Amino acid sequence: MLDRQAIELTLISAAQQQGFTLNGKDMLDIRTSVAASLAAKDRHRQRMNTPAYQWKKPEPRR
Repeated sequence: MLDRQAIELTLISAAQQQGFTLNGKDMLDIRTSVAASLAAKDRHRQRMNTPAYQWKKPEPRR
């Protein structure tokens, strides 16, 4: 799996090859979008790896 920094550098170099000049806000947008997508991917992986929920009927009180 690619790490965060490699993804950011790839997006920055692709933008520069297309002729875009990136300012501070653009760099911040790239960093936050990469971090958000990786966090969402991790949350999805955690949801898929958890066991299925099994409801248990509560025992009656005395």
